[in-house]
Amino acid sequence: MKILLVCSAFPPRGKGGGPAGSYMIANGLLAQGHDVRVITVGDKAGVERYQDVEVHIIRSPNVYWDYFFTKRSAFIKLVWHVLENFNPVAYFRLRPHIKEFSPDVVVTISIENTNVATWLLARLHSTPVVHVIQSYFLACWRGGFFKNGKNCTGQCTSCKILSTGKKPMTSLVNGVFGETSFVLQEHLKLGYFANAQSAVIPGAMPPIAGRVPKRRNGPLVVGYMGVLSPHKGVDVLADAARSIGQTGNMKFIIGGTGEDPAYVEQLKKQFGQADVEFLGWVKPENAYPLFDVLVVPSKWKEPFGRIVVEALAYGVPVICARSGGISESLIEGKNGYTFESGNHLELTNLLRDVIEPNEPARLILAENALKHSKTFDISTISNRIEDFLVRTIENSKGK
Repeated sequence: MKILLVCSAFPPRGKGGGPAGSYMIANGLLAQGHDVRVITVGDKAGVERYQDVEVHIIRSPNVYWDYFFTKRSAFIKLVWHVLENFNPVAYFRLRPHIKEFSPDVVVTISIENTNVATWLLARLHSTPVVHVIQSYFLACWRGGFFKNGKNCTGQCTSCKILSTGKKPMTSLVNGVFGETSFVLQEHLKLGYFANAQSAVIPGAMPPIAGRVPKRRNGPLVVGYMGVLSPHKGVDVLADAARSIGQTGNMKFIIGGTGEDPAYVEQLKKQFGQADVEFLGWVKPENAYPLFDVLVVPSKWKEPFGRIVVEALAYGVPVICARSGGISESLIEGKNGYTFESGNHLELTNLLRDVIEPNEPARLILAENALKHSKTFDISTISNRIEDFLVRTIENSKGK
């Protein structure tokens, strides 16, 4: 197949699991022998290579593309969000690629910057469209259904207004898949993608060569990887660590950085007398071999949680909050455990009374984590994506 892969972000641009997920999809489909053209946005147009993937960059069709790091005024942000409902500039920037490449299918991964005009462009060229849901951006302008420290119970008025053009445009999509059942259903129950066939296909991870489950050596090492911010729930882990204190035979290692220095300092104090080390930004290959167990304490309803799958691939069992779709990657009691989001006492119990005292059982969890990670192997996931694309193309004929 000739696949036009239009990504809202692609490495090395962007941050978080989205760009990494886009790369995994592109890399996997290329390995399947498909002709893949990747398009993303940047400061200026051009063609570059990221590892083994050729990436075509279009100049941002919106008033800016870098919403990851640069702060903008409220007015400019409003203009950006309004244009995301249908930006004709995106239509014309992408049209030469449709004409020249003539794809069998257009796959959009998230939709920021390239926006919903991409779908109309594809359909006007009789090309079926598949969308990959990686965030809540189509229904929530903040992208997370999380506001004022709490999860939203639905679309607020501002989200409905700033999604006015996005929702009806989803009717042009032929196929849609989410990385978890949770994130897919959140969109479907709001009436998005009314004409699309749907599926759940999790994000992929490459197998970690030579990885074997880590045997504990000394205190139980409890790890965290990710952004240090309130919605990630690191304070819940801090409260659990403080409850356990110095008598729990545990060490806590925190990998990641935060945008708010004051919050990070407060977080460090919140760990109390617990044995804790903050590593700052650290590569996964340098962090996971240190961990006996990973805690993912998110408060917000994460669409997928690539960090969970990443830990499993390193043979590290996971304890995660039951929030959003992150727990779907685990098998309770087999390769990890879950706890009520925000409940540090339940997390304390799992760490102190379940994991720490029973090393043989923890090692079994680690072995099962490594075995279960094969479910997310890039070749396995690529096969599932390929099958879904083929079915979508076949079902779209004559429509």
